[in-house]
Amino acid sequence: MTAHARLSPSGCDRWSTCTASVALIDKLRGDGEIVDRDASEWSAEGTVAHEVREMCLAFGLDPQSFVGATISADGFTYVVDDEMAGHLQPGIDWVREHTSNPHVEIKVDLTPWLPDQFGTCDTGWLSIDIIELDTLYISDLKYGAGVSVDAIGNKQLRLYGLGMWHFLGRPRVERIVLNIDQPRAGGMKYWDITLDELLAFGEEMKAVYAKIVAGDVEFKPSHKACRWCEVRQAPGGCAPRDRWLMEMAADACPTFKLPGYEGQNLVGARRWLVVQNASDIRARLAELHEESLLAALNGKPDPGSKAVEGDLGDRRFKDTKKAEALLTAALGDKAYKPRELIGIGEIERLVKPGRKKAGHPDTWADLQKILDRPPGKPKLVPEDHQRPALVRWEDDFDDLDP
Repeated sequence: MTAHARLSPSGCDRWSTCTASVALIDKLRGDGEIVDRDASEWSAEGTVAHEVREMCLAFGLDPQSFVGATISADGFTYVVDDEMAGHLQPGIDWVREHTSNPHVEIKVDLTPWLPDQFGTCDTGWLSIDIIELDTLYISDLKYGAGVSVDAIGNKQLRLYGLGMWHFLGRPRVERIVLNIDQPRAGGMKYWDITLDELLAFGEEMKAVYAKIVAGDVEFKPSHKACRWCEVRQAPGGCAPRDRWLMEMAADACPTFKLPGYEGQNLVGARRWLVVQNASDIRARLAELHEESLLAALNGKPDPGSKAVEGDLGDRRFKDTKKAEALLTAALGDKAYKPRELIGIGEIERLVKPGRKKAGHPDTWADLQKILDRPPGKPKLVPEDHQRPALVRWEDDFDDLDP
């Protein structure tokens, strides 16, 4: 096996959809046009969360045991706190409800479907039933809070499922339970599939691999395929993706004329596609604006543009303590805003009792009695989303007399 899998489970949404990206990334890497993404404080925090979860499951510990511990990852240092411990505990408890001996951070071989490829599965185990066929479980921690990850339809989890099933000796199983543990963006999410469905997916991946090896590839941009694609780091970005986004922008804005593109009517599936990718269109336009501004500041403005001094920023005091003293002397208490309660999240952190913090249990219990949460506004999601569809019928006969 190679040191880094070209067709890794984490990148499956990209390479299984936009098959031409594989060879292009290899070329750009060889030319030095792109490098590995730099680690960030957020990715380091996720690595620390994975390490704590791994040690808890491997050695029978709870996350609270690590509160106060300093752990380094990717060049950053992170101190485990009560908040992280509280986030990790429910997922760890769920694993322990189903097994006392999970396989943790296991490198799984995907060669039967993707030759010489592999992945590292967070947690997997086989639940043996003496009456029914066994169940294979896959649990993957996603500690990020910015992007919610669904279990349903998840290609990465299915590849882990194939690798774990192969690792365990290809047992006869009744079902496969795929779990995303994302405590800060939706909590525990599940998807049940059959072994036949999993193996059918494996055959699909075989076919994708064969096309990539044969060079029968295509550029096929999509939100999931492009989200973490390294081609976007290269100078000039990705031309096929830019064209795809700009065509949708042209459909949404009739005054925007795109050379060589006649446009499509924004109805039905086309309208939904534009709505789905609106955030990507806006983000790309913002990136282009920054690139154009930087070119102008460097003395090479795009034709027809130039950089000028911007409007003055918001007013602020250079010496806040001196300003406070002057205003207090002049206005007294009127110099300050009225006090307001801290947010619910901060209240929970300070008041809710925990395993290693006393909190204020009586106050927390009383607060629960008066805590309210209004229903959310309707939102658009893909049709395979786990929540049931919401339909609000308009009564065309409201204006008729009874």
